Amino acid sequence: MKLTFTTTILLLCFSINAQVEYLRLSPAQKIIQRVGATDVTIEFSRPQMKGRKIFDGLVPLGKMWRTGANENTIIAFNHRVKIGETEVAEGKYALMTKPMQEQWEVYLYTDTNNLDVPNPIDSSKLIYLTTVPSRKLAITEKTLVINLYNITETTADLGISWENTAVRIPITFYTREAMEKQIEKEFKQNTFDYSIAASYYSQRGIELQEAKQLQELAMELKEQPSAWDYHSYGMILMQLEEQEKAIENLQRSLRMAKESGNDYLIKENGKVLAEMK
Repeated sequence: MKLTFTTTILLLCFSINAQVEYLRLSPAQKIIQRVGATDVTIEFSRPQMKGRKIFDGLVPLGKMWRTGANENTIIAFNHRVKIGETEVAEGKYALMTKPMQEQWEVYLYTDTNNLDVPNPIDSSKLIYLTTVPSRKLAITEKTLVINLYNITETTADLGISWENTAVRIPITFYTREAMEKQIEKEFKQNTFDYSIAASYYSQRGIELQEAKQLQELAMELKEQPSAWDYHSYGMILMQLEEQEKAIENLQRSLRMAKESGNDYLIKENGKVLAEMK
């Protein structure tokens, strides 16, 4: 049997370690976003309108929807969060919704290995999160969009939009708890930069005595503390109202900043020292 040159090349391409992937009609997307001290990962496939009516058409109203195409849409958190009114443990979940005319119900499902909404749904694996209002878009989203919006240190909105409809699902993040968990873990591994932990506490005005001890330890472990170290230490001492030591450390940071040409620290130290006089 004769093979054309093109056919031979194609066969070779498909036979080399199965490197050619199946081309999906609904392209896959993966979003990784840190909110505060929590990592959020969203993996989903993005179906397109292709001239079809979506809601109350391709996606029936009042029925559970996998909220994407192909496999389940997956959302994962590396620390517990609160979605709507519901506490959600650290872990990986399938995101499911029930679109309706004026509002959507939002669910998580603990079994993520599904190609669609399970039939029947195992109620022991289904977590009701919240019901949120839907709103009309002024534009047409021709491809499904899922993303995080309005991100702060402790909150974000999970947004879903397609066709002319959008919803926003509020998420609360336990940032202080997550950060303290991270600090504790890193301390046990003895690889954490103690000054980072000290700065975290200092910038938020919490656990200031611990911040002082951490910054002192960070400086003890270095052959030569940096201008940043003395600045951070001085700021913590100022918060603890240890003014004399605070001024001493801020002045030392200022001298080092001038020697190295660090304009930012020159400005910051100068401003704080002027305010302390």
